[in-house]
Amino acid sequence: MALPESIADYLRNTDELGSRILQSFPPLHAIDDPPSPMIGKLLRKPYAAQTLAIMGLVRRWQEARAGAVIAECGTGKTLISLGAIHTHAEDRQFTALAMVPPQLVEKWCRETIRRCRVSASSLSTGYARQAPPRATMA
Repeated sequence: MALPESIADYLRNTDELGSRILQSFPPLHAIDDPPSPMIGKLLRKPYAAQTLAIMGLVRRWQEARAGAVIAECGTGKTLISLGAIHTHAEDRQFTALAMVPPQLVEKWCRETIRRCRVSASSLSTGYARQAPPRATMA
C-alpha cells in the first residue's frame, strides 16, 4: 500500500470514520485553492500549513462571526491568528479582539507589531499587572 499524500487521502483510505469526518467537516480551504495575496504582505512568510490554516479561518469568518485556532504548542497559532485577521481585513481598518492568557499578552503585542505592520500606539491590552493577593491569617 502506498503512503497517502495528504491527511485527506489518509482519512479517505483508512475506514468509514475518515469518510464520515470528511463528509461532516469538509475543508474550508483546499490545498489546491490559491491563498489570498494579503498573506504576501505579512512581514513573516507563514509555512504552507500555516497558510492553509490562515485561509481556513478567513473562510470561516465569511460564514460565521467566530472561529478558533486550536493546535499543538509551537505550531504558530499566534502567526495563524494574526495572519487571518490581517488577511480578512484586506487592507481595511479593523478592530479585533484576541482573548489570550495573561502570560501571552506581551508576546501577542510584540508579534502583532513585528508581523502585521501595526503601530504600538494602536494596541490596547486591557491588562494591568496586579500584585498577587496577600495571604491573610484567619
